[in-house]
Amino acid sequence: MNDPVPAGPIDVLTALGARFRLHEHPDLVVPSEVCVALGVPLERTVKTLAFVTPEDHLVLAALPGHARLRYGALARAVGIRRVDLAPAGAGRLARAGMRPGGVCPVSADRSALVVFDETVPGLGPVHCGSGRPDSSIEIDVTELMGALPTAATAPIADFPAPRRA
Repeated sequence: MNDPVPAGPIDVLTALGARFRLHEHPDLVVPSEVCVALGVPLERTVKTLAFVTPEDHLVLAALPGHARLRYGALARAVGIRRVDLAPAGAGRLARAGMRPGGVCPVSADRSALVVFDETVPGLGPVHCGSGRPDSSIEIDVTELMGALPTAATAPIADFPAPRRA
């Protein structure tokens, strides 16, 4: 007997009545390549990095596309030790309705611990993963965060130094 495929982020957002647009593109996993395909700057994206705890809880870190994750800050935000964060594999992502290269902060895993960087609420319209590497979601960040009322917000991102002219 086959297990049913869990709902993906698109299904979850649709069920919640969130307003968004789906943009299809070739299978891409490198954020800069997705931006080229969509014609959007990296600063207008929210990337989501997925981890698991030793207890198999999914931890999703959502931050601006051009930022780097502060792993220790993420661990503190979810109340675990840094060494207890491990990258989520394809099997774990599949159980949350997602595939590598398309991770979204919204998932079918209702027990996922989601942390947005403190700068995300001010981004306005953004592009983020759809759960699949061949499409992206365009959504206002208020709709995105509204789909996750239990998500935390914390300073989990480091930003590149501004370029000098």
